[in-house]
Amino acid sequence: TLEQMNELITQMESYLTGFSEIRQFQTSISSPYRASIYIVFTKAAQKTYFPYQLKSDIIRKAQTLGGGSWSVYGLEDQGFNNDVRESTGSYRVKMLGYNYDELEQWADSLKAQLLSHRRIKEVTIASEFSYWKDDYSEFAIEVDKERLAKEGFTISQLYNALNPIFGRKINSGYVNGERSLEQIYLNSQQGRNYDVWALMNMPIPIGGRTLKLADFATVSHRDAPKSIAKENQQYRLCLQYEYIGSNTQGKKILENDLERLSRKLPIGYSAKTEGWDYYWNRDQEASYWLLLLVIAIIFFTTSILFNSLVQPLAIIFTIPISFIGVFVTFYLTKINFDQGGFASFILLCGITVNASIYILNEYNSLRERYPRRPPLSLYLTAWNTKILPIFLTVVSTILGFIPFMVGDGKESFWFPLATGTIGGLIMSIVGIFFYLPVFCLKRPERTRPERHRRSFFRKKPA
Repeated sequence: TLEQMNELITQMESYLTGFSEIRQFQTSISSPYRASIYIVFTKAAQKTYFPYQLKSDIIRKAQTLGGGSWSVYGLEDQGFNNDVRESTGSYRVKMLGYNYDELEQWADSLKAQLLSHRRIKEVTIASEFSYWKDDYSEFAIEVDKERLAKEGFTISQLYNALNPIFGRKINSGYVNGERSLEQIYLNSQQGRNYDVWALMNMPIPIGGRTLKLADFATVSHRDAPKSIAKENQQYRLCLQYEYIGSNTQGKKILENDLERLSRKLPIGYSAKTEGWDYYWNRDQEASYWLLLLVIAIIFFTTSILFNSLVQPLAIIFTIPISFIGVFVTFYLTKINFDQGGFASFILLCGITVNASIYILNEYNSLRERYPRRPPLSLYLTAWNTKILPIFLTVVSTILGFIPFMVGDGKESFWFPLATGTIGGLIMSIVGIFFYLPVFCLKRPERTRPERHRRSFFRKKPA
């Protein structure tokens, strides 16, 4: 709570007030879960070893206080952190609905379905997503309503029977004070001495009968939403968990459970995945449709350039051949395919098309200049003319991406981008050399030589 955080920080402030070398310190408590203290030293203390000594003393004091996850940093030195928080999980589901109680029931239903899988051990339900697991928990009594109804009782009767035993701040009326009326509250004295076992097994008088709570209820220790949140006028609950296994299998299981739940959800309620930590999610799948847009733009542009619909198809079909190199490279190297792999697709579209346009443009120019030469001879001439700049472009691009593949620290974006681009460029050379000539070469129409007109007048023999 905010009071507990303030009390914890106050103890550290009291410790800092004992040092005259500190000119001032500024405390900020932004929430019950986060607070900070910023220390400013005097000018004389800044030139001594005192800041380093104080840092060691604060670390020792933080370990003594405990009560939270302390971080001590500054002075361009290695910091201290005793954070022992547990992550909530990378699999996230956001549920929205217009009735909070009913939405909570659907969230519990999905939680039970997820926990039925052996590779899912724990599912947390909160009002918002968080990277760290909240230690806010409570004991919850889950009553079997059907069995309670068979006994002839209601939940309100059960609550009224438990209230005098474990009640706190029970309003019992007013008493005349010196200046005004004062309200009287009663607190159960024996309620503080009972534990969970006593609560479940102690005899409770209800409606002239004596029953035990364990006969029709269970007590569980679970996380509870610390606040009620709304999103677009709908109540929101967030489920988080971790799946032990491959991300692909974990995603498939979650999608099947959500599809099964969506058939049961009434109108006004929804459940969808939110913020996948691994690379393959629905938002990224939608971005792959942009490749079709790029290919369409290339087709219309080259159609105008070559005044043809056949040669642009030859250029476009060299792009999937370069993509084969990307898939083979990632398969052999076992590298995680992320946004860098998608960026290599976009880059290969431009470089591969550029090389094909060079060759075909030179080939068309030679056909116009030498219409009677065989197409194969013209294509070889165009190939010999343009292969050197194409080869230099490919080699320079590969050499430019090699620095991203060297070293121990491999960036999550640049390393897959370099790997996919290099593999695709190598395969594009194979496609240009073997596929492009087979698709483009066709024999030109043969022109029949013009016959000499025969004379209608023949010379008679003498």
